[in-house]
Amino acid sequence: MSLLEKLGLSKQSMERMLGVVAPLKKTKIKRYRRYETVPADIRKAILLEHSSYTCRELSKKYGISSSTIWDIRDNKSKIE
Repeated sequence: MSLLEKLGLSKQSMERMLGVVAPLKKTKIKRYRRYETVPADIRKAILLEHSSYTCRELSKKYGISSSTIWDIRDNKSKIE
């Protein structure tokens, strides 16, 4: 005997209390993000910049995303 039967609840009574619950829709398959390839001269210039510059400042200066700057500083980016 399940807990719902012990409490005297059925599927219909639950729907009356909570309202009809729609089944979950399947979401799209998540795809891994591919980081853009940064030219070697920009990559070298970013690595030579003083460490006091933030990723946001460098992203505005070079026109690439701050997450890409972060990856270049951590040596995780692809080289063209």
